[in-house]
Amino acid sequence: MLQTPRTRTRSSSPSSYSSGCSSPVSEAFSGFSADSEVSSSNTSASSVFDNSCTRHDRLGAWFLGPKAENIDFLKQFLNSVADSTEHARLAYQPDDPKFIGPEMQASSVFQKEMSDLDVALKQLVGALSEHSIPFWSPRYNAHMNGDTSLPGLLGYLAAALFNPNNVCTESSPLTSVIERDVGLQLCQMLGYDVSNTESSKPWGHIVCGGSVANLESMWAARNMKFYPLSLACCMEPGAPLDFIRDEFMVELCTGETKLFSEASGWELMNLKPETVFDIPERLQNEYAISAGALSAALGPYLIQTCGKDTLEEKLKIKPSKYFVGTTKHYSWPKGAAVTGIGSEHIIDVPVDIDARMSIAKLDEQLHHCLVNHTPVYAVVAIMGSTEHGAVDPIKGVVQLRTKYQALGLSFAVHADAAWGGYYASFLHEPEVPQPNGSIVPEQALSDYTRSQLEYLRFADSITIDPHKSGYIPYPAGDCATATDGCDTW
Repeated sequence: MLQTPRTRTRSSSPSSYSSGCSSPVSEAFSGFSADSEVSSSNTSASSVFDNSCTRHDRLGAWFLGPKAENIDFLKQFLNSVADSTEHARLAYQPDDPKFIGPEMQASSVFQKEMSDLDVALKQLVGALSEHSIPFWSPRYNAHMNGDTSLPGLLGYLAAALFNPNNVCTESSPLTSVIERDVGLQLCQMLGYDVSNTESSKPWGHIVCGGSVANLESMWAARNMKFYPLSLACCMEPGAPLDFIRDEFMVELCTGETKLFSEASGWELMNLKPETVFDIPERLQNEYAISAGALSAALGPYLIQTCGKDTLEEKLKIKPSKYFVGTTKHYSWPKGAAVTGIGSEHIIDVPVDIDARMSIAKLDEQLHHCLVNHTPVYAVVAIMGSTEHGAVDPIKGVVQLRTKYQALGLSFAVHADAAWGGYYASFLHEPEVPQPNGSIVPEQALSDYTRSQLEYLRFADSITIDPHKSGYIPYPAGDCATATDGCDTW
């Protein structure tokens, strides 16, 4: 039971807290229900469920506070986390003897180690207290940093005590499921249709920040761009898939259907992203080529194996370009260097007076690529730039892609919404009834920003940073994709 600290005159905490639960995954996402039971001692004319309360009463329960106003609640939560950790360790093989006994704990060596730890910890915390930036203060506005939420902070610390490794479910049976569900929640918030029951659905996963999410999107766009060239090489006479070269058809980005083996390198480099993602499933359905067999056959021809230069030279393809506005994050040229795309192939798109990507200038640049047969990996729309908070016109980018696909030039669309992605939550009505006194934004989205956020669902991939507008502790990023086929690219 959470107790209201005696020094506080009003409680904004949940009335009860249980350290055990019958369904860990469901409890992990249930949170504190809006209609959960409230003890009689906490119900009054000033309750958060009352019309007369201010909307900040609910917000007050979500953060530690700039003056650590909720520190007593935090201590109670941390004690509960510690108790649950103790219970978990005692419950596992309860008949096993204790390794650290009272005699060991009473020894001078043990006591010295604990004393050293106490001194070192106090030194560390003291240095952090004195020299850290006060991101938690509403006075701080220099960077896109703010206080972390209590749920985010407590979840971070609780998970750290169990140290799960999300590389695979065998080492993280619960947190891998949580990561999958959180990825889908973010996909849904960003506008992807997670109710899709077809084989290809949206997908997202947690990374250490927006830079890595951007890098993953570049990696996927690069591999997707060259995949048709690799398949063409694998269909050549004598190659593993030459038996389908006279049968396998493909739809070009112009809408024309053509024998895959007869398509030019330029045409193959400009297939629509969804067309490329459908190829493995088509090969399995039409020719019974399993994923394992396809991987073995294609392996030597993939860009990951032979490199992009080999494929470009073999099929006479010019180096592809990546377009992003001049307000781009520094991770984009770095990602180009890491993936082998080359930072010189990151092309800046000029911005307008509002620091937004100029669609007119982008149109000119894409036209130049079309005329000169220069492939384009992707166009990146920045949904909240680092320095200006400007939102690029992703709607215009999507419309330009449709225009140029009809002319034979196709590319992926990526939304770098590391900063602005969470504002897509403004577009959704809550799925459960909200109590009186629910939070109403002090300042609504502009019509322009709203219309751009509504077009996020047309992006092939999206970067979003929970450690920015999500109030989650560093490091936390997410790469969301329109199709779960990206998880193998």
